[in-house]
Amino acid sequence: MNVFIFVSDSLRFDFLPPDIEKMGISLKTIASSLYTASSFPSILTGLYPPRHGVYTWSDVLAEEKKSLLDLEGFHTSLWCETTWTESGPDESGIHRTLNHPRGIPLNDIKEPFVFIEDDKGGHCPYGISFGQYMGGGCPDFFKEYGAKGKEKLVSQYEKGIEQSRRNFLKRIQVLKNRGLMHRTLIIFTSDHGELLGEYGGLTGHVRPPCPELVYVPTVFIHPGLKNKKSRGYIIRHVDLVPTICGFLKVKYPKKLDGVNVFDGERFPEYGFNFLYGGSIKKRMGKRHLFAYKAQSVWDHKGGWIFYDFNRIKGLFYFLYKLRTQEFYFLMENIKSKKFKSKWRDVKKALKHLTKSSLEYQKPCFTKHQAHSMLQNYLKKVGILDSQGIKISDKEKEQLKGLGYID
Repeated sequence: MNVFIFVSDSLRFDFLPPDIEKMGISLKTIASSLYTASSFPSILTGLYPPRHGVYTWSDVLAEEKKSLLDLEGFHTSLWCETTWTESGPDESGIHRTLNHPRGIPLNDIKEPFVFIEDDKGGHCPYGISFGQYMGGGCPDFFKEYGAKGKEKLVSQYEKGIEQSRRNFLKRIQVLKNRGLMHRTLIIFTSDHGELLGEYGGLTGHVRPPCPELVYVPTVFIHPGLKNKKSRGYIIRHVDLVPTICGFLKVKYPKKLDGVNVFDGERFPEYGFNFLYGGSIKKRMGKRHLFAYKAQSVWDHKGGWIFYDFNRIKGLFYFLYKLRTQEFYFLMENIKSKKFKSKWRDVKKALKHLTKSSLEYQKPCFTKHQAHSMLQNYLKKVGILDSQGIKISDKEKEQLKGLGYID
């Protein structure tokens, strides 16, 4: 048996293409983080960020943290044809962060294999390749579309998702041409969602943890899978490793944060999302005024988010970040509106970025229960430090263009 995982970057749950949804078992999924560098390791290890220890692009997955790319007896590949285009499809920052060598094309990889592709999906600039966009990357893109308005932004996002859909179908055709469809478990998913002007005009995917960013789709595709009831249920990124290993009938570490969702009749009832900003030193040692930490608990109906700051610190943080990419759309909206509309948008943004705790939608647990769930998990596993790596000036410029650093 083989495994093919297609990660459509920044694809939110409510934008899953209908034809892909119908291909298999489709499930609402709780992303482990809102940041590719942190959520991708969760997809591949079955561990939440506090355990795999990767939070930013300056971190690297420790060698002892085994992932699907280390699965014994399988040829493995991490492929990035439409992302990291300056680095090439088989050698990039994500390869280094995941502590894995160059990738092999799907046409060439030998069986049995685990093939994982990071596709551009709904990442900015939407529907435009990184090399073709004439602006300065994501920051300029959001400035441009802030002036055009939300409708244009959403339309452009849909173009990006359509491109990702076509890329996925191309990979399916490769499997068909090789006669591998019946012996390959195919998983279509995303690392996190995307904001399209909600909450007063916020964009991007780094903050705040909210349904549009936390909920992503996962579709399991294989002729041998039984149609399992999926509506009203959730899974988590961390469930993918034990589920895949269970399907392949291979051993996997028992001390994972996820479960095999096809083993038994019950899906997980809730999951966590972790977002830690700032450097290792700021996170693990000395406190920093503008360091960012948000932890949240989610079920299929909503969630509770807990920030590591009070309202005053949150306000300072908001003012500090006001000229970064996620606020460009808000700022352009404010320029073109009357005072009442401007103030309403600012209040919405402030509410979702400065409160120490916030409820989204209607989760099936209280704030106190959510906080207890988080504390019990963190006490059980502890917070792990990660290994650091140096980023070159060229890579810093590329990360700025992607909107990952300021």
